[in-house]
Amino acid sequence: MDWVLDHLQVLILVAAAAFAILQKIKGVRAPGASTPPAAEDPEQAERTRRIQEEIRRRIMERRGQPPGLPTETESAAAEPLPFPAAPPMIEEVRPVAVPPPLAPAVVVLSADQREMERQRVLLQQLREWEAVAPVHPGGEPAPVAGTGAGVHAAGKPGWLRAEMRHPAALRRAIILREILGPPVGLQ
Repeated sequence: MDWVLDHLQVLILVAAAAFAILQKIKGVRAPGASTPPAAEDPEQAERTRRIQEEIRRRIMERRGQPPGLPTETESAAAEPLPFPAAPPMIEEVRPVAVPPPLAPAVVVLSADQREMERQRVLLQQLREWEAVAPVHPGGEPAPVAGTGAGVHAAGKPGWLRAEMRHPAALRRAIILREILGPPVGLQ
């Protein structure tokens, strides 16, 4: 009894397969059961045939076909088409009303584009500030407050090496690169 309860799924599957096989055997023994029974009354069969012909004739009249031509269903049964018929072509071309042009749309920038635009503006302001920065009599710009080192002109040879010798100037360069460089998401 324990085996039966442990293997209940297998027994249900075997029972379903046996039932399907019995159904197929039953279908083989009675092949005439699936065909419709023949008309018992010949008068009734003749009446049905005349009604079907009358219906076909009326359908052909509605479609504008002369009587005697085979209907679409009859011609389709006689000669099957290899491909479906093409859809009908549009005979009339209607003009399409074009709406007036819209007012210029406000450009919505993504976060990256806004950040790049902000950095471009900051860079422009920095260049303007450097252009008007006071210059010492020796030709060098005035030292930046809090750096402890002077800002050297980029035109002098070795200006970068001299600038990077001071920790405060190096710190300033790193901060400027973070501010003016590309966003971290685009690196």
